[in-house]
Formats: sequence, structure tokens, C-alpha cells
Amino acid sequence: MPAPLILHHYDASPFTQKALRMLGLKSLAWQSVETPMMPPKPDLVVLTGGYRGTPVLQIGADIFIDSQMIALELERRFPAPSLFPRGERGLLQALVNWSDALFRAGLEMVIALQAQQWPEAFRADRQLLFPDIDFAQAAHNLPHARAQLRALASLLEEQLADGRRFLAGDAPSLADIHAFSVPWFARAAMPETNNLLADFTHLPAWEMRVAALGEGKRSVISAADAHRVARESAPTAIPRADANDAQGLRVGQHVTVEPDDSCRGVVSGDVAIAAANEIALRHRNDTIGEVVVHFPRIGYRITA
Repeated sequence: MPAPLILHHYDASPFTQKALRMLGLKSLAWQSVETPMMPPKPDLVVLTGGYRGTPVLQIGADIFIDSQMIALELERRFPAPSLFPRGERGLLQALVNWSDALFRAGLEMVIALQAQQWPEAFRADRQLLFPDIDFAQAAHNLPHARAQLRALASLLEEQLADGRRFLAGDAPSLADIHAFSVPWFARAAMPETNNLLADFTHLPAWEMRVAALGEGKRSVISAADAHRVARESAPTAIPRADANDAQGLRVGQHVTVEPDDSCRGVVSGDVAIAAANEIALRHRNDTIGEVVVHFPRIGYRITA
């Protein structure tokens, strides 16, 4: 029997919304483990080896970090309907960096408008999580953040202006999923977003179409159940390393992996896979046994 799809997440995260739309587009059944918004997250980090971010997709004893890896693994296992209906896999994956810029503009707006009202513990955690954002200067930077959000959203409006249903054509794709999560959270968190984007008349209907992809079929399990699945499974990753790896990584080499734009935790382990846009590490503990944790290379720093 195939291992179940287990998503470790919390629904308020715009990054979780990306994973939900992927599962919805493919009409997949999956199991939900809800994680807290703030540390400590012991049930999650025991799986990941120290990474606190969400969503995280668990399939048996293989753990997939970041919506980039989640998209590629779901596409590999469940190719139809495709996240890349017209091909263009590389181009659509490259949009992750564009969507990160859109998210960052929305994040800076939220910090400027609301951070002073956040509970102190939550504010301190977000300052730790995003050390490159100067919370003290957020109000001063608000006009710039507004302008960036509107400018980036205008590209969506322009793409939709010919009447197409989705960004890449008549069928939904990974492009829509990357782009959707930011207006989703910005409109909910900051009602002024509706005024900022009021003259973008094609966006609202497109947002409704992407939301209508749904989330597949969710069922709820406990973290202990997810840990048992990992413990009773074996990783399926086939060890390999590119001969021309940019860092000269080799299978079995001990390294650390961490995001290069935020403080979501450092993971150490032995290289199982070193590919152009994938780094996977083996790690073991008594709770889950041995797992392989898969990261994208884009956006993550590897240190020997």
C-alpha cells in the first residue's frame, strides 16, 4: 500500500495555501497534522531535523521541505492533472522567486500596519524569523511596500487582461498557485489591499477560480500517528550526486542546510541526494528512526 500524504501545516500560512491548492488541483486525499504558528514545534522538528517552517509534506520516511519540493514530488507521483499543463516546467518553477518578492511586499505592509498590536512574544518571534526586515523602520518603508505590492500585482492583471482563465492559459498551473497566496492573505489581513488593487478588475474573478481548486480530501491525524508512519517506513530516496555539483558535494558527506533568507532552522545530516535543485539529508532519532529530508537548492544554503 502506498504511503499516505501527510501535510504538517497551519492553514493561516500563505505557504500552506500553496500546498493546499496543489492537492486540490490534483484532487488528492491527504492527512493533516496541524502545527503551531510559533516555536516550540517539537513534533515537527523531530521529523525535519530542526527546520521549523511549514508546510512540510511527509510521505512515509521521506520529508519534503518548501513548496518547491512539494510541487515537484506531487507532480512526480501524480502527474495528471499536471501542475505544468503546457510544459514550461523550468519557467513556472522560476516564478517561485517572483512570488517570494510579492510575499515580501505584503509582509512588510503587514508589519508596518499591525506589528505594534501583535502580542510581544509573536512580534519577537517574527523579528527573529525575518532578521533582514527592520521592524523599527517598517512604518517609514510602508509607501515603498505598498508600491511594490501594487507593481507586482499589476503583472498578474496584465497577464489576465486578454480574458484567459488562468495565468498560463485555460488550465490552472503552478503559476496560479504561486501567485494566489499573496492576494489571499493580503486581502484578509489588510482590508486596504482592496482599495490598493481596486482598479485591477481581472484579479478578483481569477482569485475565485484558483480558490475553487479546493484542497483535495483532508482527514486529520495526530503527530504521533505521523511519527509512527515514518518509523515503520523506509526512505525511498536513491542516493546520487551530480558529477558537476557546484559545491562538489558527495553522497555520505556531512553538511548543514538552512534557508538563506530567514531563520527557520538549521538541519544537519549526511547527503543522500545532491542535484542541481535538490539537496536531501539522512538523519535519525529514536522517535522516527531514519528519514531523508529533501530541500530545494534555490533559497537554501549548504555548508560542509
